[in-house]
Amino acid sequence: MKVQLISGHEAGNHPHLIDEMFKLRARVFKDRLDWEVTVVDGRERDQFDDLNPLYALAIDDLNRVVATFRLLQTTGPHMLADVFRGLMPEGIPIRSPLIWESTRFAVDTSLARDRGPRGLAEVTGLMLTTLLETGFNSGLTHILTVLDVRMEKIVRRAGCPVDRLTEPRDFGGVPSLAILMECSEETVAEMHRRNNVPLDCFADSQLSSLGRAA
Repeated sequence: MKVQLISGHEAGNHPHLIDEMFKLRARVFKDRLDWEVTVVDGRERDQFDDLNPLYALAIDDLNRVVATFRLLQTTGPHMLADVFRGLMPEGIPIRSPLIWESTRFAVDTSLARDRGPRGLAEVTGLMLTTLLETGFNSGLTHILTVLDVRMEKIVRRAGCPVDRLTEPRDFGGVPSLAILMECSEETVAEMHRRNNVPLDCFADSQLSSLGRAA
């Protein structure tokens, strides 16, 4: 399993992978979780995909997209500012060049059969490690995200440093909350250790070429 990082600006260079990612998101968020998302021709995308986010895709040996997430800067439009503002303390969104927002974390459970030492799908540990490592190598201090309480338990089991911004609140019938996750050399190293993630899991040494946020 390798992780491919694709900038929104370069999505046109990877049409098959990007298309498979949108289809995976439809299967997870509409078919499995029954979220109120827009699906057209079997593909889920929203207005934030028009803002050239950074995508991370876990790809297996058959070139199938097994998992994904996306990252957006918080200095512009993002979901916790424009969709889930009610989950922020006093409704005030975070705006910082050193904090990016992660959304649309999705795993194809039909393909993610291998389990890690804590019972998590190995690809889940891989992608959460990727999330923090991408942030650290981009010069970020934290990743911001919104989770339901079920996913919060998974993130904690994987060893992510979870800092709740509020207690869970009902959002669309789902108890949800906003969290920050620290991106540091120590947290990244701990994620690699706890999830048995190899240091060479990133395709084409992409992390070294990431731009710095600061």
